[in-house]
Amino acid sequence: MAVETGTSGISTQFQRYFSKELLDYIVESLQLVQFAQKAPLPAKSGSKTIRWFRFDEPSTGAIETLSNEGTKPTGERALSLENVDADLVQYGQVISITDILQLTELFSHVEQAVKVTGQDAALHADKIVRNELGSNVTGKQTRMANGLADYAAVGAASAADAVVEFNDFLDCTTQLRKNNTPMIGGNYVGVVSPEVASDLMKTSGWQNAASYSAVESLYKGEIGRLWGIRFLQTTVPFLSDGSTQHTYDASGTVHSSFVFGQNAYGVSDVASQSPYGPSVYVTDGASKDDPLNQKTVVGYKSFYAAKTLQPKYYVEMYSKTNFS
Repeated sequence: MAVETGTSGISTQFQRYFSKELLDYIVESLQLVQFAQKAPLPAKSGSKTIRWFRFDEPSTGAIETLSNEGTKPTGERALSLENVDADLVQYGQVISITDILQLTELFSHVEQAVKVTGQDAALHADKIVRNELGSNVTGKQTRMANGLADYAAVGAASAADAVVEFNDFLDCTTQLRKNNTPMIGGNYVGVVSPEVASDLMKTSGWQNAASYSAVESLYKGEIGRLWGIRFLQTTVPFLSDGSTQHTYDASGTVHSSFVFGQNAYGVSDVASQSPYGPSVYVTDGASKDDPLNQKTVVGYKSFYAAKTLQPKYYVEMYSKTNFS
């Protein structure tokens, strides 16, 4: 009887085939930094603090009736100037990749480390802005979904009783208009979680971005508009637990949606002032810490801050969601 030689008899020579197509990894949808007022910190300025300035609001209190022709007003209107300060903080991270890994790798880990590091840096910057807007800012405007009285009531309510309704964001728009908040491109901007976005899209009057995108350029991540607000969704929303207001909780059930106009908040801008701006570095070669050149290090550093500039120019809407 003939004996055939097949793959099962010499299976040790066969290796598993690995597809070199990497699966897409999760990339967060970030929105807040793009609308911030950016302020530079000039090199050699002798300070680690950025200062923004704002003049007082319009007022008719000093306007007088001129009863006598040719006579100037008896009083004068005084100007006042307020400042808002933000202390910059340095941040950074590193990824070390060994020489053996680079010799035997199926994928380019250095290339991936550079890509991931850039994503991490952007995510971190957006979270700094998010946490600033969700913090206990003096004078901040807040609204509660579904007509609830306060934050505690939202926290105690069921999801169905604390979900956003059709007119909830009309109240946000009204509040901003009442405060003479300047618009951004003729509209206000709202940043919401995907869950709140789902609730919004089910309300009457919602207009999907696709229905007007042919005649208007869209913001990155824009999903639609309602009541003069162009909405974007973020996958890193500010969440809280319903009992501790202004404190971020990743597992919280209360969602903060931010609706704002121009100059509501600002961030530092030192991008052009290397090495102080956000920069990714790839370090390779022997050194005292790595005398045998056994690793390549990918890292980034930044010098960054975010600050609320005018609390009257944004509203934080508290709600829960029906999404499950």
